[in-house]
Amino acid sequence: MSVSEIHALLALLDDPDDTVYVHVRDQLISKGNEVLPYVDAEVSKAPDCDVFMGRLEQLRGDLQRTDTKSAVKDWKNSETPSLWEGVLLVQRATYPEMDLEAARQDFDQLKRDVWLELNDELTALEQVRILNHMLFSVRGIESVRRVPHLASDALPSWVLKEKKGNPLGLGVLYLCLTEALNLPLRGVNLPNHFILAYCDESHVQERPAASMQAGILFYVNPFSSGAAIGPSDVADFLSHLDQNETARQWRPCTSLEIIHRLVQHVAFSLREAGELEREKELIHSFEPLLSSLEDAEERSNDHPPIR
Repeated sequence: MSVSEIHALLALLDDPDDTVYVHVRDQLISKGNEVLPYVDAEVSKAPDCDVFMGRLEQLRGDLQRTDTKSAVKDWKNSETPSLWEGVLLVQRATYPEMDLEAARQDFDQLKRDVWLELNDELTALEQVRILNHMLFSVRGIESVRRVPHLASDALPSWVLKEKKGNPLGLGVLYLCLTEALNLPLRGVNLPNHFILAYCDESHVQERPAASMQAGILFYVNPFSSGAAIGPSDVADFLSHLDQNETARQWRPCTSLEIIHRLVQHVAFSLREAGELEREKELIHSFEPLLSSLEDAEERSNDHPPIR
């Protein structure tokens, strides 16, 4: 669609004939993201006509939602989905007004700061100590548990900005950083908690369903300032839960599983806060992922079902 055609269609949005308006809106939406900059430009002009402005805002929201859902589908189907990019998609679907570029820049700066402190001679524990120092001492990020839940406490992009996070938000941020630095840590979806496993090199690419602690050197608990813990600590935590321990609770999980849990947790937090429209849009954007991993919330257990 040419620029002149886009402008011509936008000019028809205030047509009093609803049939014309619906046809024009559908034409614009069918062109997807390419139309969005022109819609944003029209909104910034703050037109005097309330009908025109209202329809522009509605169109912009529809285009953003369509574009986000398409991006989620592409991310889900990619060969190696980046966890950080998945996190930004959750933020984008939840708070489209937030500045994604600022979040990227902040994360890239953190990654560079940590990278400068690392070298090939460090042991696994020494690597973790550097990560902990940069996150919790230099950046001053703190652990919080709040009821009712706040979506921002679980969104790693917000955790980095606000310097406060719950177990999921801190754990996923920590994991995004280690993934970006190519360190062999993987997320572990414990019930009501989220920790990391430092794996040996031969174990990193494997996901044995019933191997328990095989290939794992130690665990890291980001909610306790990145404390290194052993299998006995994890077993003790699980023993206090009113459910049977399973091998799936111990094994490293994929980026898709982690983002699935993040979406469920954020959606529940939004519902608690009465932000039902945001919850609805988040679930709609991630519907393909949620449908493909229907049993993931059974493993997390940190919120009731949301659908």
